[in-house]
Amino acid sequence: MNGATGSSNDWSGFIAVLAATWEWFERLFAALWSGLGWPHAVLIMFCIAVGYFKAEIRNILPRIKKVGADGFELESPLPQIQQSTNDSELQNVPIGDFPHSFAIVFELVKKQVEGKDPAEVQQFLIRDNAGWRVLCYFENIYSHIFGGQIQLLQLLNQLAVTGLSMAEAGREWAAYKERFKPSLDEWDMDGFLAFLIAKDLIIKADDSLRITPTGNEFLTWMTKYGRSTARPW
Repeated sequence: MNGATGSSNDWSGFIAVLAATWEWFERLFAALWSGLGWPHAVLIMFCIAVGYFKAEIRNILPRIKKVGADGFELESPLPQIQQSTNDSELQNVPIGDFPHSFAIVFELVKKQVEGKDPAEVQQFLIRDNAGWRVLCYFENIYSHIFGGQIQLLQLLNQLAVTGLSMAEAGREWAAYKERFKPSLDEWDMDGFLAFLIAKDLIIKADDSLRITPTGNEFLTWMTKYGRSTARPW
C-alpha cells in the first residue's frame, strides 16, 4: 500500500509540474502576442521552438522532398549504422540507474535463495544471471535489426541445413534494395550481412548462408515474447 501511495504521489507531482510548465508557456505566448503583435510575436515564438527542437528540425530539413499548399512531403529517414557485437552488451546492468526497482528485485532474489546451501545458491545465481543476459542480448539485437534482416533469418530458417547460395542471396538483396530505393543506395550486401554475422545469427560458409542455433533461438524469442517482424527496412 505504501508503495502504491508513493507511486501515486510521484505521478501527481509529475502531472503538476507538467501542468505548471504548460501554463507558463501559455502565459509567455499570450504576453508576446498581446505585447508585440504580428509579426514580431510569431518570429519570437518560432525562435523559441527552434531552440527547444533544433535536433528534430535539423533531422527533418534534409528530408523535405516537396513543399506545396497542402504542406510538405518527407523522404523516409535513412537506415542507421548498426552496432556490432561488443563486450559491454553482456556486462551487468548499471544498478545505480534504477535504485528503486533494483531494491525490490534484490529482496525477491534474497527470498529465493534463503535456506539454500552455498553451492545451490551459486548454481542458482549463475543460471539466473546467464538467462537474463541472453534475454538482454536478444533485446539489444532486436532494437537494431532491420525488417529485411528478420525476413532473411526466416528464409534461412525454412531452408535449414541446405542454406542459401550467395548467388541467390545476391538476387534477394537486389530485390530488397530496389524496394527501398533510394534509401539503401549507400548500402551493399556485405554491410547488410555483417550485422547478422557479428551477432552470430547466421554464418557464411561454402559459398552459402546458413542460420545458426543463436539465429533460431532469436526467432523463437521473437515469437514467444510477441516481437513484431514489422521493423524499418
